[in-house]
Amino acid sequence: MASGPAAVPQRTAAITTAASPSTTSADAGPAGVAALPSLSGVDVPAGLELDAQGKLRLTRALRTYFDYFLSTRHDAGGADALDRLVYDDIRRRVPQPAAGQAWQLWQRYVAYLAEIQPQATRKPRADSNGTLDAAQVQQLRALQAERNGARQRLLPEVAAIWFGDEQAYDDAMLARLDIAAQSGLDDAQRQQRLAELEAMLREPLRAAREASARPQAISDTIAGMQAAGRSAQDIGAALAQAYGPEVAQRYQQQAQAGQAWQQRYDDYAARRAQIEAFPGLSEQDRRQQLDALRSQTFGNPSEALQAEVVDKAMAARRQAR
Repeated sequence: MASGPAAVPQRTAAITTAASPSTTSADAGPAGVAALPSLSGVDVPAGLELDAQGKLRLTRALRTYFDYFLSTRHDAGGADALDRLVYDDIRRRVPQPAAGQAWQLWQRYVAYLAEIQPQATRKPRADSNGTLDAAQVQQLRALQAERNGARQRLLPEVAAIWFGDEQAYDDAMLARLDIAAQSGLDDAQRQQRLAELEAMLREPLRAAREASARPQAISDTIAGMQAAGRSAQDIGAALAQAYGPEVAQRYQQQAQAGQAWQQRYDDYAARRAQIEAFPGLSEQDRRQQLDALRSQTFGNPSEALQAEVVDKAMAARRQAR
């Protein structure tokens, strides 16, 4: 990243050899990110911080910052487009060498998530009462060991910072499952042991786990209601009830901004289609006219980037048909 990227990264299955994406203005605002429907009403977390030497501070907030972007995967236009949004936002917020460190850490975090994703199909299923037997609990422990190994291998410098509380919580939940699956305990003994475990689970740990899930929960609420055809007013009311009036107000403001951006994009798309259909233009001339149209329509470089991301996503969908 420090030497200047040349192209949007093309992901392989392992997502470990991506190059840095195309550069955009370092002064661009986050309008392109905020315009994504899944991020309406959700502020960008302040996760990028510098230490005294200008290097990236490794904090839990940094993972929350990355998770914010990961919550847009279903509407960002694909993995490469998401990489480009993250890269652009990192460049805007911090200088080198921290920017390069953050970008590399993002790539390794995504590689880690890709590696553990197949675990979802290997989790044992509980019975009709919601319980697991001893062998199934051991399966869960084996999956947890795999996750911990992947964290140490791909994210060694942040494994404890990012996942320490989560691992402690998972250990406690596995201990609960052990007790539930243990034969020879009567109900009173089982309840007593479960109560002792609950007391050992620190309140800050529970609160941190809930806080880390909040951006994704808000995103899921918005995406689900939009998919069901609910109005912005209905979504705002649901957000106010579940997450407070501040979140609802931000959603309404960003929904209005998103609608205004969409109207501009629709006008731009109509003019873009005319250029694409115009006969006699060389590929170079066509590209230059499209770039000029995009820059004229979207004065903010970040909005122009978002328009380009949407263009590529729509082109990919047309090719897939």
